[in-house]
Amino acid sequence: MERKKESLRKLNTLLTAFAFISLSLVAAFTLSSVFEPQQNKEETKLVDRILERDKEIRALWIATVTNINFPSSNDLSSTELKAEIDSIIETAKKNSMNTIVFQVRPASDAFYKSEIFPSSAYLCPAQGQDVPDNTDILEYLINKAHAENIAVCAWVNPLRITTSTTDITTLCETNPARLHPEYTVKYNKALYYDPGIPQVRELIVSGVKEIADNYSVDAIVFDDYFYPYPAEGNEFNDTVSYIKYGNTLPLEDWRRENVNALIKESYNAVNGRCYFGISPFGIWQNNDGTNGGSNTKGLSAYDAIYCDALSWIEGSYIDFIAPQVYWEFEHSAAPYAELVSWWDQKLKDTNIPLIISHAVYKIPQWETSTEIQNQIEYARTKESYLGSAFYGYTQITDNTEGICEVFNRIY
Repeated sequence: MERKKESLRKLNTLLTAFAFISLSLVAAFTLSSVFEPQQNKEETKLVDRILERDKEIRALWIATVTNINFPSSNDLSSTELKAEIDSIIETAKKNSMNTIVFQVRPASDAFYKSEIFPSSAYLCPAQGQDVPDNTDILEYLINKAHAENIAVCAWVNPLRITTSTTDITTLCETNPARLHPEYTVKYNKALYYDPGIPQVRELIVSGVKEIADNYSVDAIVFDDYFYPYPAEGNEFNDTVSYIKYGNTLPLEDWRRENVNALIKESYNAVNGRCYFGISPFGIWQNNDGTNGGSNTKGLSAYDAIYCDALSWIEGSYIDFIAPQVYWEFEHSAAPYAELVSWWDQKLKDTNIPLIISHAVYKIPQWETSTEIQNQIEYARTKESYLGSAFYGYTQITDNTEGICEVFNRIY
């Protein structure tokens, strides 16, 4: 019974994570000591409309980078942009989703009104151009989604500047990376911000604060991209910043501390106005017999991209974690059940709930949608589980292998 009560307490803690936060609501939960009052009692009524307390998080990832999911092109009119947002909301409703995780900063740019980052080249014909009719895409999404009891999370890629060029002159003149080329590092035919530079972290944190200050998003979410994923023959050259700021730490430890500092500072900047979470790569570390990692043989986020998710959990500077467990049950190097169980164990004595990110985009490869149903049902057995998030919007709109019927059955 005590275990059940603890599970229900954790469920209640984060079902408000994607909703407006107020002192009168949060005081009843374990995060009350962190947050200050932000909203009045009238506004708290929206919490019950957005998420029913006895339901799990059911989230839909919407990628804007390179126009993966939205918009369909970068030359749409305001009417066309709004129509595509409406379609996303309808897709969420049709599939019983109660949360939309919308990519608002794919690459040192903005899908919202920003004084820091220019409008995205994926939204306008050229980076920094005015959005048609001065349309505020994020505000429109929030208003329409909230009216349908769907929460909105602002998804930020913190360090990516470009995806396929190192030519900084391709950025508009107001882009922070062009204004401060010393903040950037070339890697694998792309540009990244160097998180070892304090001013870079301040820039990213300012962007997070700007969203929390100006938009009623229910959460801000970082994805799995921090230091870039390894690419053979490439080196992330942060020698200058390491010499200046390394403080005698080994390079790998210093890089992890930079990521930790960025996340902690972002969490503090949000200051309870919305929730703050991370969707890290699914493997923290592979177990070497001493490190407490998972029984897996895949890429280690701790070693390869310098992400120490356990530090974020132990430091309590995230409100939820949504690891990308993008492998099937029978995967030889990273079996699904092993990883879900591992994350659950690491969270069970904390106040940080678990949301599993599922690889709907792999359904064509798996040639079945039953895998996703089995994954959800397995995750639901875990004590710290709060819900699921699904990456693969196209597969959902196409109802690949009957995935929509799976959602209809299971939800």
